[in-house]
Amino acid sequence: MNKQESRTGRVIIIGGGPAGSALGCYLSKMNIPNLILESNHHPRPHVGESMVMSTIRVFEDIGFLQTMEECGFVHKYGASWFEVKGRESSIRFADFPEEGISQPYTYHVERGEFDHKLLMHARSLGSEVYQGVRAKQVVFEGNQAVGVEVDLGGESVTLSADLIVDASGRNTLLGRQLKMRKNDPIFNQYAVHTWFEDVDRGQSETADYIHIYFLPVERGWAWLIPISDRVSSIGVVAERDQLRQFHGDADGFFNEYVKSNRALEQAMAGARQLHPFKTEGDYSYVMDRFVGDGWLLVGDASRFVDPIFSSGVNIALYGAKFAADAIQDAFDKHDFSSDVLSPFEERTRQGVAIWYEFIRLYYKLLPLFTHFIRSEKYRAGIHRLLQGEVYDRAEAPVLDAMRKYIATVESNESHLLRGQLASIPIDDLPLPE
Repeated sequence: MNKQESRTGRVIIIGGGPAGSALGCYLSKMNIPNLILESNHHPRPHVGESMVMSTIRVFEDIGFLQTMEECGFVHKYGASWFEVKGRESSIRFADFPEEGISQPYTYHVERGEFDHKLLMHARSLGSEVYQGVRAKQVVFEGNQAVGVEVDLGGESVTLSADLIVDASGRNTLLGRQLKMRKNDPIFNQYAVHTWFEDVDRGQSETADYIHIYFLPVERGWAWLIPISDRVSSIGVVAERDQLRQFHGDADGFFNEYVKSNRALEQAMAGARQLHPFKTEGDYSYVMDRFVGDGWLLVGDASRFVDPIFSSGVNIALYGAKFAADAIQDAFDKHDFSSDVLSPFEERTRQGVAIWYEFIRLYYKLLPLFTHFIRSEKYRAGIHRLLQGEVYDRAEAPVLDAMRKYIATVESNESHLLRGQLASIPIDDLPLPE
């Protein structure tokens, strides 16, 4: 079915995380009726507490910025990287202002509260919100998505809609249902993380930055994210094989890698653990398609990229923004076919591809990436990417510079830095047009 007149005049959004809630906000502001189905009850625990600067535009679009301030979330003014021996390199956002961003900081958030407030904001704008309602599957008539089967009080009920949006996050409900999910062949990361009290965040001017620590293992790193004045989120990330080779539990794995970076070990010297460790796996995947007749995928339901640059919420929010534009076009044309929705997929894939290229080059360079942070020539370009300005490859020439730098080091077998390049391949990354 390629074209169909409106049956219900509404959109069903599966998932009340950042992607689903932001999309609900946009649609409600467009006077497009929408229903958000969230399987859990907010607030719910969730990893991913740090935002990039470009999220501010979306918060302003949907009228949510004041709520962010009222919540008292920690202001994030920059980012710091710490080499294994402790040397720090940092970037301050205010040094590189971007058009359309009205403040010199973004936020570190407690995700349970952030997700809850954003979902309630969607409700306040007009979205119907149902929590504790699990979507079992998307219902099709031929190739056309026409509804969602949900579990209500132990009974299966089908809710109909003109368009179904899967914003179910890493549950990837529709991706799994249609067997579209493909795990990334390069990344198989594993994280161990929890909250600590009284972590030493270092010098005052960078204390509220996100801190990234290089670890002496390929593709290994750790994060420090301020949650409040005294509480910090700390996580250690490494390839899953590193965990398999480590003969111990998650606690031992975490503690061993904390000791491997001098600055991180010092930061954790007086810290007190507040909660048991949590683990995250299956870090990177992509769906074959992001749209179809009567459906589309937003945020982590479509693509998840290694979170080294806090890109997850940014991709979710901008995916919601782009999806809203495509959905409005579909309602204007009374046409919910994949052809009408395809501009959303093209735009989203372009942005995620730039994030992915940046991340691959970053891992290849570790710890040589700090050369680009310190460089007066490339510092602004790196900053644009870190802010989430990633939707036009032509505006990211620093990626070409990173490629050239890697090629120069690799082409000289006696180059002093050759041994510091990681073995991660980059030859399969497409060249920009």
